[in-house]
Amino acid sequence: MPPSHSPLVRVCTLFGYDLDETALLADPRVATTDIQSARLCAVLIEHVTSITDAHLRYTISQDPDDLDGIVADTVTAIGRAWRAIAMLLATAVGVGTARQLTPTGSRDADGEPWRPAMVRISGTHGGPYPCQIGPPRWNGWDRPRFTRDVVARLMADLDAQWRRDGSLPDVLPGQLLASGDVLLLHDAGVREFVGPDDDDLFAVGAGTWNWEEWPD
Repeated sequence: MPPSHSPLVRVCTLFGYDLDETALLADPRVATTDIQSARLCAVLIEHVTSITDAHLRYTISQDPDDLDGIVADTVTAIGRAWRAIAMLLATAVGVGTARQLTPTGSRDADGEPWRPAMVRISGTHGGPYPCQIGPPRWNGWDRPRFTRDVVARLMADLDAQWRRDGSLPDVLPGQLLASGDVLLLHDAGVREFVGPDDDDLFAVGAGTWNWEEWPD
């Protein structure tokens, strides 16, 4: 499979970046073993993100500290795979081989306040969700922004948890609207509309939800 169509490149788009894998491989500042390891991690992640079984998706989204045995080891491995790609992607941004995706193409991302990361909502199952985070924080919590594909996954996970817990069984906690905006439903029937920013990323729950980075 050509590098331009590799799993690693596709996974990096979930963070909102366009990775030039060929240029990255040719850059002497980046260890080849790191790139090869990230490639393996991307294969695992693509398999995990394609899972449609709701029970399995729920199981592997839990904190590994709450699990035992093989399941805990599997969840730990998935989290480390995401982290390995985020770290490599941050390096690629620094050496100029990964660019910020935009609605019209891409642009240089080095020197910008955003960095690739994985987050979750504190106290809930679901994730990790690839994103970009940067200052400022909100009451000590992160303020992430997500691609449209990740937002769709986030909405599905939240809806599944609310239905499983018996909360608001007839109401979706969030929806991607035909207009391109995201509708969030908060307590007391409060509605919030989140539109895409100039990079077509969505700051869902930034400043209202307790976002935190996925634990080590």
